[in-house]
Amino acid sequence: MPAAGRGLGTTSYSHSPLHGVRIWLSGAVPPDADAAYQSALRTFVRHFAEQIFRAGAHILHGSHPTFTPILLEEAAKHIGSGGRKDCLTLVVSRFWSKDPKEVPVQEWRQTCMVYETPEATTGESPRDDSLGLLRRWMSDRCDAFVAAGGLWWQPVAGRAGVPVEAGLAIDRGLPCFLIGGLGGAAQDYIASRPEVLRSLRNGFDDATNQQLALEKNIPGIVHTICSQLTRLPLVRGRVSDGISFRILALDGGGIRGAFTASVLATLESSLGVPIIGQFDLVAGTSTGGILAIALGLGLQPTDMLRFYRERGPTVFPIMRFHKRLRSKLYHAIKPKYSQAVLRRELEQAYFPNGQSKVLGDSVCRLVIPAYDAVSGVCHVFRTPHHPLLKADASTNAAEVALATAAAPTYFSSAVVRNMVSEASYFDGGVWASCPAMAAIVEAVCYLNVPLDRIDILSVGTTDEPFTVKSMAEAGWARWGRTLISLLMNAQQDASVRHAQLLVGEPRFLRVNVTTTPGMYALDGAKEIEDLIALGNRKASQPDILNQVKSRFLNGIGAMNWTDFV
Repeated sequence: MPAAGRGLGTTSYSHSPLHGVRIWLSGAVPPDADAAYQSALRTFVRHFAEQIFRAGAHILHGSHPTFTPILLEEAAKHIGSGGRKDCLTLVVSRFWSKDPKEVPVQEWRQTCMVYETPEATTGESPRDDSLGLLRRWMSDRCDAFVAAGGLWWQPVAGRAGVPVEAGLAIDRGLPCFLIGGLGGAAQDYIASRPEVLRSLRNGFDDATNQQLALEKNIPGIVHTICSQLTRLPLVRGRVSDGISFRILALDGGGIRGAFTASVLATLESSLGVPIIGQFDLVAGTSTGGILAIALGLGLQPTDMLRFYRERGPTVFPIMRFHKRLRSKLYHAIKPKYSQAVLRRELEQAYFPNGQSKVLGDSVCRLVIPAYDAVSGVCHVFRTPHHPLLKADASTNAAEVALATAAAPTYFSSAVVRNMVSEASYFDGGVWASCPAMAAIVEAVCYLNVPLDRIDILSVGTTDEPFTVKSMAEAGWARWGRTLISLLMNAQQDASVRHAQLLVGEPRFLRVNVTTTPGMYALDGAKEIEDLIALGNRKASQPDILNQVKSRFLNGIGAMNWTDFV
């Protein structure tokens, strides 16, 4: 078996009480402040960032040009000493980042994570609306709030960012720290509305918050905030020392997996970052399970794209008319396709040197849904990423792929042998065609990852409009295969919608296309090239590439995970 503790991350801060905590740093250096205040604010940002990064925590900042260079410099120092690149996240609206001369996003990405929030194009003030979207994104992704300095209070108090951002943080019930002694909008805000100090929920009494709000000693301010943060019950995941726990969820759909493989290959090629090194958990059902296992075994998306292109017609042979007629008659009483052929092709793809591999050989956590034909219950094959769930560690990877892809009527049930017994399984698509929900349950229930840390990239296998309006008064004789389609469409739709609701729509990115009804069958091998073209076109869209670059393929390696075998 591979060595324990495999993973793609490096530095671990698991012994720090602040590891994984996300802190929203709000504020700016006012240009009209005297030199002493400006210098004090810059010194505070430098010292605060140094301490936060050293503790394994993360800073989120709205990319103000007076704070950003200092934060980037401290992040570079931290990375140079072996720290994680995601210690700093700069958030910028597309309203400003469209001009690379003004906002050098690509340059920033060499040192930190960058997230570009959408530009508001409607309404009376696109600038303010875009800024509102940015602020809401940050408030949804932080565990604590710290504000110092800030602009606008004197000329236009209503546009001062610190009070608006503090209000968002307070409304969310976040621990907040307001530093007024260093000048700027924070000082004016506290002076004009001292009652706000009673709403900070940072564990300090009113007198202590008042003293902190007036404090000018920078080392003392930084020490006070950092010490108090360690005492607070901030949300942090047991296995997540990064700013987000990234999940890749790959849908089922037979030969339409060529679309999925094309999406992954296009993303990897366009962004220049290996797919598998970026995700903390990969879930796949049916054809998506075949892809997920392949990635876990070290195959590239281009390898699997070639698998669908070259071997798809072998698994799902294109037949002449008389053979199709005979196949339909045979299909009425027997599975339509040979599982032996699929197994042969999978083994050749998975084990090119002839040496079999097991789930425990995966370089990433895997979740592969199937259905236990003997017990009549849903089943999940998984890598040994939990001390009590390691039964599949030595299970042959090709057998697991056969199980998750054993679609009823298309293939016979697949026999899978684990350490103790063997059992028959059918396609996981009967309950988790979209495995996003199964992946969320795995992350939350077994890996102890908070919901607000989960970010999901869900890739479909094309979709088509579906309705059963004409079946409003149909009996069992009329429903036929339509009933199967209804159940499959309903459970997939439920999985997608529930996953979006649980993690929040901003943290769920769905990549799929809607096609003409009946255009792409589960076994339509002659449409493989069309599916590949569709996947390439969808994944090449600028908005998709931008989000994937910001949230998933951002150069931050997947977090270390422990093999408990």
